[in-house]
Amino acid sequence: MKCRPFILLLFVTIIFQYEGLAQNTVRLSPKNHHYLEYDQKPILLVTSGEHYGALLNLDFNYIAYFDALYKEGMNSTRVFSGTYVERKNDIKFMQYGNTLAPKENRLIVPWKRSKEPGYIHGGTKFDLDQWDSQYFLRLKDLLKQAARRGIVVELTLFGNQYGDSIYAYSPLYPDNNIQRVGLKGKNLFLGFQSLADAALVARQDAMVVKIVRALNTFDNLYYEISNEPYNEVKDSSLVDKWHVHMADLIRKTELSLPKKHLIASNQAIVDYKKVDIANYHYVHISNIPDFDSLTRLNKVISMDETMGSLYDADVNDVRVEAWDFILHGGGAYDNLSWEYTPNRPQGTPGADSIRQYLRYLKQFMDGFDYVRMKYSPEILKKVPQKAITRVLAEEGKQYALYIHHSNPYEAVPKRNNFISKYEAGSGTFRDSLTLSLPAGTYIVRWYNPVNGVWVTTQSLYLPTKSNHTFYTGLFTTDIALSILKK
Repeated sequence: MKCRPFILLLFVTIIFQYEGLAQNTVRLSPKNHHYLEYDQKPILLVTSGEHYGALLNLDFNYIAYFDALYKEGMNSTRVFSGTYVERKNDIKFMQYGNTLAPKENRLIVPWKRSKEPGYIHGGTKFDLDQWDSQYFLRLKDLLKQAARRGIVVELTLFGNQYGDSIYAYSPLYPDNNIQRVGLKGKNLFLGFQSLADAALVARQDAMVVKIVRALNTFDNLYYEISNEPYNEVKDSSLVDKWHVHMADLIRKTELSLPKKHLIASNQAIVDYKKVDIANYHYVHISNIPDFDSLTRLNKVISMDETMGSLYDADVNDVRVEAWDFILHGGGAYDNLSWEYTPNRPQGTPGADSIRQYLRYLKQFMDGFDYVRMKYSPEILKKVPQKAITRVLAEEGKQYALYIHHSNPYEAVPKRNNFISKYEAGSGTFRDSLTLSLPAGTYIVRWYNPVNGVWVTTQSLYLPTKSNHTFYTGLFTTDIALSILKK
């Protein structure tokens, strides 16, 4: 009987330590579920990342890549697991510079190679009954190296296979594994993200459970179920059911584990209660809910793929897109860059310029207690013509605004328009905008997103609630404004 208080104290201590450890993981901010928290501090995930092959491509030096991100203050990356593999000519101008297209015998996936020859891209077939210990060592080291540099990893478990010929390179294609698990036949790649084939789903499930258990100790991690699952799909309900199954499986697997990780979904089931992050690609996708609709969800909105820079978008396009997204209420932004290759994992000087622009964005946002802010277009009473104006606000306390002259300049795209990117304008402008502000004294500062410099600072006193007009001064392409109550 005398030992019970000690046992109770020990139990409480263990629970307290357990909760403390669990809270270090990336999680939704308890103050505002549109934002994330990592190591018990608010975090905006902002990066310019490689084409997701850092893990599966043995020729890619992820340490050199992470060093380059860390140098410019980037804090996230996206990594594919190895269930989706690309070929040399899928991105013709990249060829083997595309990290998702490893050279022959340079692919590593969760399953061990067998002794039976016949994998379509060199080497023996995969044995789905055996896990590859070298893969899991590489995966854990990748996460460890990222954590040392404050980098959060979005681990994408599966992906749309896009076509039968690309699916033919997946280890979960029947010709590539000795168990002959998978679907083969015209357009059967569409069944990869469905519950149609029980044997295939069982192997997918086993991989998810294995990865989730193996990585439970890591804090700098969240899971994405599948990349671009609706592309080419005729019946999205089949994809949705499979996504619900996978989200439920991740949650079920972690029930008995110390740490709980967030789940992201791209396109599918973004409103499902077990999905924490709604992933968003490009500026606007036809027949997908627009961004303003997504902000009504009580979860993080993430743009984790863009047009690839610097081939498809230049440094200025990336800058205005990133600023527009974050000042629109986004919680995570990942510019896809073709500048990182196995030969140059640190990227080119162009990639370095993009990271610098993104660092200025992070520095601007770090000047706010942004978890208390929300997207507030209703306070904009007059905005510049042929420009887009975004505003985050905690009314009466703090305001972050961004104006950019880009194409298209419509703030709300038409539903059936596909807008792949913003094309930054190159002209110079003098703009004004009018905001509804409560009475108070404010510090007003204009910021140049191109060089990260505060342009002007002034004090503003409003004796009553007013519609006040602000004037920019001369600028090129874009400008930002900070208004903080004294």
